[in-house]
Amino acid sequence: MSKRAQVGVISTLAFLGYLALSFLPDTQCALLHGAHEPLLVRGVEFCGINEEANYYSPQKMRFPVKMELTLNADGPSFLWLKGEDNRPLLDHEISLSHTQKIHLHLRQIQGERAYVHLHPAPTEDGRWSFLLPSEFSTGKAGETLQAFADFIPRRSERVMLAECRAPLPVKARESIKATEGLRLMSHTSSTFRTGQTALIRVKLAGKDNQAVKLFPLMGSLGHAVLFGDAGSNPGYAHMHPSLEGGEYDGQPSLAFRLRLPAPGDYDFWLNVNDGADQYLRFTLTVTQ
Repeated sequence: MSKRAQVGVISTLAFLGYLALSFLPDTQCALLHGAHEPLLVRGVEFCGINEEANYYSPQKMRFPVKMELTLNADGPSFLWLKGEDNRPLLDHEISLSHTQKIHLHLRQIQGERAYVHLHPAPTEDGRWSFLLPSEFSTGKAGETLQAFADFIPRRSERVMLAECRAPLPVKARESIKATEGLRLMSHTSSTFRTGQTALIRVKLAGKDNQAVKLFPLMGSLGHAVLFGDAGSNPGYAHMHPSLEGGEYDGQPSLAFRLRLPAPGDYDFWLNVNDGADQYLRFTLTVTQ
């Protein structure tokens, strides 16, 4: 190949690379959610109206970041996010996303099947600290915690995902406090078929059908996460509600759009604030 031809090939590849990069998500929500259209309603910033969430496996996507966890039952637990140079990402190197630097999703695979959405605090040595809820420290030896994180490095301003697992610390079993004052009245989906976009609606009520008022939580009136089987289909989807008008009813309803993943049973976790941080779970079954 002549020198001119080599230059032509290199130039063509560079141009194609530029085009590919130009189509990558360039907003805080666009990787995790399609059709991103940020919206401000009644002072509450929604990630997008009618946005479609996607289901991802961070390990399969091979982001240039490694996540490590050290879990403690009776003190701070720690998270590391390490780049390709194995250096921890520091506080000033990560941008805000939905009012926080890092969104950490912890899922207990066995035992209580608990879930929590946390925001670790930075330390000077590159670790990010958080407290492990009691639900995660009352298991049995050998049980595993599955962790997912999404964050935005300042250098790229693009969402990155990370995933890891860690053995749960064990201490004397305590009684698990159930969610009080809030219950899931119903949940429906416009479709259950894999590959299709589903509109998933959840309706909430207070104890004895009392009225419920939802408050903003991380810039939205609710968050939802979908988890697949930790062995055969590891991954997650992080969703925010679309606006349909029922969010401010006495028995509020929230709607989430999701491109349904592979067939199987998934844990659908809803996280809302009715004056306290509340978590509710149901099983979503995706069909062929």
